[in-house]
Amino acid sequence: LPIGWWNREMTAAGGPAAQICFEDIEVDGELWSATHALTADAIRAFSAQWDPMPGHLSEDLETLTASGTHLLAIKNRLLHDFPMAQTVIASFGFDEVRFREPGRPGDVLRLRLRWLEKRASASKPGFGIARHQCELVRADGAVLLALFDTILISCRTAAE
Repeated sequence: LPIGWWNREMTAAGGPAAQICFEDIEVDGELWSATHALTADAIRAFSAQWDPMPGHLSEDLETLTASGTHLLAIKNRLLHDFPMAQTVIASFGFDEVRFREPGRPGDVLRLRLRWLEKRASASKPGFGIARHQCELVRADGAVLLALFDTILISCRTAAE
């Protein structure tokens, strides 16, 4: 599978996206999600329910910022743009979660996933372990959120 732009509708062949398996991962390869636009209403609605800090509920657009929890939720949603829902078995957890820039109304965001390393699982034949970096990137190139994740993913033979 080519490394590059992925979403549910596109592949290099123009058809439905095939599932990414362990064998398809290329170290240093990148995947980019579709875009997500932050709105003031979405920031306030999310924050009212999950993180009701004053800066996340402000009526002043100059001071309104998305909560870190909201940015993590956006990252998780955009992760589903990549065709791995049927092959990723588990995440072993996030490392080094960093909120580098605030998310503000009008920001247009994309998720960049970069594969860092991979190895066959010693204890689970038919599966591999892969580590990647996720970055939530604003249209101007600024990184709002960065983290590392290690996943258990099916090999092609296990996924068939």
